[in-house]
Formats: sequence, C-alpha cells, structure tokens
Amino acid sequence: MIKKLNLIFILFLLSCGICAAQESLMSEFYKGNLIEKKEVVEASAASGDSSIAIAALDFSISAYDALIYDDDFITLAETAVKSLTAGNCRGKEKLVSEKLKSVFKLFNDSRVIIAVIDAFSVFQSQENLYLVNDFFYSNMQNQNEMNEAILKAVLFMETYGNSASFNMLFIADILDIWPSYSEILSSSYGSLANESEKEILQFLATVPVEKKILILKKLDTNPKISKKICGEAAENALSSVIYNIEGAKLDFSGSKLDLALVCLEVISDTQWTRSASLVAQCFDGIKKEYESGRLSDTEFSAAIKNIAAVSSSETVLQLSSYLDFLNKQAEKNKAPSKAVVLSLINSLGDMGDKTAFDSLLYATYIDYPEEVVAAAKNALAKLKW
Repeated sequence: MIKKLNLIFILFLLSCGICAAQESLMSEFYKGNLIEKKEVVEASAASGDSSIAIAALDFSISAYDALIYDDDFITLAETAVKSLTAGNCRGKEKLVSEKLKSVFKLFNDSRVIIAVIDAFSVFQSQENLYLVNDFFYSNMQNQNEMNEAILKAVLFMETYGNSASFNMLFIADILDIWPSYSEILSSSYGSLANESEKEILQFLATVPVEKKILILKKLDTNPKISKKICGEAAENALSSVIYNIEGAKLDFSGSKLDLALVCLEVISDTQWTRSASLVAQCFDGIKKEYESGRLSDTEFSAAIKNIAAVSSSETVLQLSSYLDFLNKQAEKNKAPSKAVVLSLINSLGDMGDKTAFDSLLYATYIDYPEEVVAAAKNALAKLKW
C-alpha cells in the first residue's frame, strides 16, 4: 500500500513538473521577440507538446496585419505549423484543423502555404481539399507563375482530389497555363481520371474541334488513364464529326478531318470495338478526302490501318472493294500508291476474313512491285476458312 502511494506521489510530482515547464515555456513565448518565440515553439515541440505551437498559430493569426511583411514572423508561422504532429496533437485534432484552415486562408507566403498543405495530409477534412482546390484555381485563373506552393497543391490534389480537382488540373494542362509543368499536371490528373469519366466526356462535348484533338491526344498518351475512357471519348468525338445536327450527313469540313483521324488512331490504340460500326461509316468519307487531295498517302494508309483495327463485316467489304478498284486501276497503267495498296493488303490479311480472298488473289497477278505481291500472298495465307 505504501509503495502504491509513493508511486502515485511520484507521478503527481512529475505531472506538476511538466505543467510547470509548459507554463514556463508559455511565459517565455509571450515575453520573447519573434526569433525567441520560434525557439520556444521548437523546444516545446521537441518535448512532445503542441500547446506552444497552437499558441503561435493564434498569435500568427491575430498579428498578421501588423507583421505580414516581417520575415521572422513568416518563419514563426511556418515553424508553428511544422511543429504540429499526429502524436503531439492527440485529442486536439479538430482544434488544430480549424486553426490550420484559418492560417491557410490568411497567409500568402509560399513557405507557410506549403507547411499547411503538408499538415492537411495529417489533419484531414473535406474542407482541406476545397481550400487547396480554390488555391490552385485562383493561381490558374490569374495565370500566376508556377512556384513550390502551387506544385505542392498539385501533388495534394493528386492524392486526395475529387472530380473538381481533376477538372482544374486537366483544364490547366489543356489551356497550357504552365507548359513547362505539363508532365506533372498530366500525371496528377491521370491519377484522378478513372473516377472522372463523366466530367471528361462532358468537357469534351463542349470544346471546339481543335481542343477535342488536343484532349484525345492527352488522354491517349497518359498511361494512368484507362483504355475504356480513351475509347469512349474517341467514339463520342467521332460521332460528333460524322453527323451534323440532323444526324444524317458526313461532315469532314475544316479541321474535323484531323479530328476524325485522331479519333480513329485512339480507337485503334484502345481496341475500342464497340465503335466498329461507327468507324466503318468513316471509310467512304475519308477515302473521298484522300482522292480530293486533302490527305497524303501516308495519312490515308494510317487511317486504313486504324479502321481495320476494329474490324466489322462492313469494313472488310469496304477495304476489299477498294483494293479491287485499285487493282483494276493498276491494270490500266494508273498505278495506285504503293503505301495505300500495302495498307489495304496487310489490313485485310490481319482481319482474316475470307471475303477478301478474290481481291487479294487478284493483287498477286498484277504487275505490282515484288513487295506488294509478297504481302498479298502472305495475307491470303492468313485468311480463315
């Protein structure tokens, strides 16, 4: 019993000693100048206490207007924020979180903002994300020069972001607000894209053709974005190209032809077979543009390959029929493009549909270059019977 009483007494003395030490540090904090205040905050945090750091936050908020241009004041605020940890703030999380939000709203200095965003990762709340999103959006809207605080916000949004975060990061990249940081922005919104499919498709539908092209390229080259989203985006964009407002007329005017070619490339890359019927509807229009001189041999050959990548029975008939037409032109000494003929032959071989047999066989009897004849024989061997 005596030993137990002695232990209780010792613990009581220790508690009194800790309280006295904290009271002494608090006294030193209020008496000290800005540099001394910072040192007291650091000493208190080193002992596992957060009370002085919290008091420093209160001081930073109340003295902001008077001391905002004092570098020692900024350093004190930064140190106070950095001194708050999950361990020394146990039981005070809500209080600390509210004070951090106040500091973030008040201060413009990058050092303080970076420290608070780091602390937001520890003292989490939904409002933290709203504040960081707003901070990023404001800098984007004003086209402020990229700095460490904005970069810190980008990384926070990547980790904790929502659809609003995705939209802001994506738009900043599409509008080329910070061209030197496109790779970082792309990686950050790529992490959020797969939860933001609806936003991507809505945004794609509202922008002009030139931006649609850019968006599709950004999506297709981002390894973090799913093939489903890329394919669906390309399908939607291609549909807007093929149909006019009445929904029944091919329209490759202006830069819509360029958009159609990009859509076909993305659909091919993603193997988005759901759009096979839509893709087949493109061939005649694209062929017409090629024959009118708007497409080079190389561009048309690539388009043929991409159209064939999501083959349908309709596509086989179209490509086979066009190869047959070119074969007959070659017989009349109107030599077609070697690149185009090879693209047709190789595509028909890869598709493997026996419907192409006659046109492929025909190609082996024509005075084509040896490379073309060999390709036709190889394609014939690939047909499935």
